[in-house]
Amino acid sequence: MASRRKAREAVLKVLYLSESRNISIDNAFRELAEIDREIAEGGDDSEIMELKPFSLGLDEKQKKFAQSLAHNIVVSKEKFNDYIKPVLINWDLSRISRIDRIILWIALAEMTYMLDIPPNVSINEALELAKRYSSEKSPSFINGVLDAAARNIGVINKK
Repeated sequence: MASRRKAREAVLKVLYLSESRNISIDNAFRELAEIDREIAEGGDDSEIMELKPFSLGLDEKQKKFAQSLAHNIVVSKEKFNDYIKPVLINWDLSRISRIDRIILWIALAEMTYMLDIPPNVSINEALELAKRYSSEKSPSFINGVLDAAARNIGVINKK
């Protein structure tokens, strides 16, 4: 669903800002919402338009979904890290890029808390985020980690 994809992208931006600057997700949402306001008020001003990649551009339904997802991640990211660690073979959690780690958290939060979203949809959406925002090798890495983690926690059937 396109509207949820946009909300997932917003969560990625908010969590990245929050993690990078060590600010709360509420403050990160506020800062990015301010960019939305500046864009709306600034018209075609070239300096304002340079901010567009940082805007959220969410309607109320998307914003509610994004905030719920982000809050679920913040309160459970240590649990999600515990889901990720056992499936990393010859790899350490600290070596996963910030973007990839956040993408993993988004999918795991959906699988754990948003049971109306099928796990395969959460994984596919994570892959789309990785294709757009991360490295060339990230989608296959994220797919492998999420598939194994989802099997370990029982949200998809073990082979």
